[in-house]
Amino acid sequence: MDLRKVGIALVLLAVAGVVAWAAVTRLGGDEGGETAADGDSASTAPSRSPQVFSGTTLGGETLDLADLAGTPVVVNFWASWCGFCGAEMPELLEFAKQNPDVTVVGVAVNDDEDAAREAAEQWGLTFPSVLDPDGAIFGRFESQGLPTTVFFNADLEVKDTIVGQTDLAGFEAGLEKAR
Repeated sequence: MDLRKVGIALVLLAVAGVVAWAAVTRLGGDEGGETAADGDSASTAPSRSPQVFSGTTLGGETLDLADLAGTPVVVNFWASWCGFCGAEMPELLEFAKQNPDVTVVGVAVNDDEDAAREAAEQWGLTFPSVLDPDGAIFGRFESQGLPTTVFFNADLEVKDTIVGQTDLAGFEAGLEKAR
């Protein structure tokens, strides 16, 4: 066997592995994002202008984030195939129930429409979710994993972002920064 060919094959295999890893983390693989050493989700406050978007909801309506100005808005990026998203959903639903003055919006990222609808029904979502089948909306937020939750103030300025699964206390802390 030619050692040169084996070496080239190993280099190509390594490059393919790096490309695959980069694609999974960029598309928000099921890793759930960054987690702090104490088990809490990593939280950062982006310093960029508002990331306003519009799209079609799972119910077929058009949702334009710009129309929601005047109240804090919490946007949760999720996918049916994301285990951490499903595990977080009961906490997000409770948060939405406890904060009726806040608008909660979901975004189904890199998901099949039927699978997203099925997950939304299974999880009992009470808030609208926009379809983002190619991840274009999610890409504007430069996140590295799902779930990701973004907290906007009433002027639609991003005030906090949580990458990874969080709980009711995490949602409340993010909202506090957005108020």
